[in-house]
Amino acid sequence: MSAVIALPRVLLDGLKGEIRAAAWFAALGEPLTDGDRSDANAYATTLGLGTLVLGQACDWPEAERVLKAPDWSPAWWDREEQLRRRLLAEAEARYPERALWTALTELTTEAGEIVHGKAAAAATRMGGAAKASVHVAAGAAAQAAYQLALARLASDEASPFESKFRLFAAGRWPLGVVGSTLVLF
Repeated sequence: MSAVIALPRVLLDGLKGEIRAAAWFAALGEPLTDGDRSDANAYATTLGLGTLVLGQACDWPEAERVLKAPDWSPAWWDREEQLRRRLLAEAEARYPERALWTALTELTTEAGEIVHGKAAAAATRMGGAAKASVHVAAGAAAQAAYQLALARLASDEASPFESKFRLFAAGRWPLGVVGSTLVLF
C-alpha cells in the first residue's frame, strides 16, 4: 500500500478548466471528424472491446433509439465500471478519503451544472429531444468528467477515459455499443 498524499490541486484545477472549456454537445448531428474517429477508436481499443464499426446518430430521436436498442451491448458499460472501481480503489489508497470524495463531488457537481445547460441548449437548437434525454446526456457527460478525474488521480495515462472525455469535449456524445458498432452522436 502506498503512502497517503495530499490531493493534487493543480491537477484538479486543470481538469476543472478543461471541463469549463469543453464544447459539450456542440457537434451533435455534425459529420464526424478525423479526430472524432481517432478518439473513438482509441476509446474502443483501450477499453478492450475488439474491432468495432463506428456509427453515428444524426439527431435526438435516433440517439434515443440507439439507447433503447434491443442489441445494445452492456459489455462496454461493464468494462468501464470495472475500470472505474479499480481507479477509485487506487485513488482511495493514495489520497485522504474525505478530501478525495469532497473533491470528486465538487468536480462532478460543477460539471453537471455546466453540461446540463449545454445539453439543453443542444436539444433546443436541434429540436426533437425528449426532456429525459437531456438529463441522460448531461449525466453521461458528468460521468465522463468523473471518470477522467479518477484516471488522472490514479495516474493512469493509458485510460480509455482520456479519449472518451476528448469525444465529449469535442462536442460528441458516445452513446455506447449496439451490436458491433460504437455509436457517437
